[in-house]
Amino acid sequence: MASSSDSPSKAGRALFWVVAVVVLLAVALSGAWFYLSSRLDGELTRAIEQVRARGTEIECPNREVFGFPFRIGFRCDAISVIRNDGRLGRASAGAVRTAAQIYRPNRLVGELDGPLLISGPSLPPLDIRWSLAQASATFWTEGLDRFSVVTDDPKIAMVQPAAGNEGLVDADHSELHARRRDGDLDIFTLMKGGKLVFPGAPDLPPLDASTDLTIDGAADWLSGAARGLTGRQLFAGRHVSLRSLLVEMASANAELSGDFSFDDEGRVSGKFNLAIADPKEIARLVTTVAPNLKDIASGIASALPMAGRQADGRTSIELRVKNGVVAVGIFPIGKLPSLR
Repeated sequence: MASSSDSPSKAGRALFWVVAVVVLLAVALSGAWFYLSSRLDGELTRAIEQVRARGTEIECPNREVFGFPFRIGFRCDAISVIRNDGRLGRASAGAVRTAAQIYRPNRLVGELDGPLLISGPSLPPLDIRWSLAQASATFWTEGLDRFSVVTDDPKIAMVQPAAGNEGLVDADHSELHARRRDGDLDIFTLMKGGKLVFPGAPDLPPLDASTDLTIDGAADWLSGAARGLTGRQLFAGRHVSLRSLLVEMASANAELSGDFSFDDEGRVSGKFNLAIADPKEIARLVTTVAPNLKDIASGIASALPMAGRQADGRTSIELRVKNGVVAVGIFPIGKLPSLR
């Protein structure tokens, strides 16, 4: 029979091994964190140098890697991007903070402080503000795999140096989500409470809008393949599946769905289903915001009573588009502008 003195000895040895394992795990975790932090800092430096070689300066003052021991990320006091490659432009914002869990370093989340100031040769200087702006990105073997940006209270204004900023668009909330799916690109957007606020803007009710679509063969856009290309170059010969484009203003709403593609000249062709509640009000709103679409909006509103069908409180109509020309049945009602 073993003596009772063996029990404390066994307990002591068990405790020793528990402590030893904990210490080894802590050392391994610390070593992994400092290794990854060094890699992250090195990759950031290398990326900035590569972008500089292509004519773009990125400034991120007081950059540091932080998060020990369970998170890893970087932060800096401000961020600015300046293009000097013949298309001079500048974007600057406040402090940026990013982080990833140490056990999932391929998923990065971040926050950006406003305002975001943008200027360039092809657009007026803009001042974009928000109460909260968050982004997340997931990377995989082919580069960026998923990307999301969510903002609360976004406001876009045009900078007027002599008279302060002039508001353009306000909203309560906005979202943008993009992801790879096989070789295709899924995109979802959402805006709540959008309002036009520039001087002389039409008096419209707040707008809620969302878009859900897939662009065939465009997954590599997330890896930078779309950089520098025009809309016509990006979409030429490409098929798009539009599951929903929904616009709601007060009691009026319209939802468009369908499959379409563009030719080399940027002209769209496809087949669509349009469901509308209060079509006359929708036609008025469209004409107010986009006068160049007046003929199409009026034509659809006129055709709905004859060619439409009722379902769930809305009237639906089938639209066919060929080389930019929109038709209800065999009757053309207008032409869509081509991509540039």
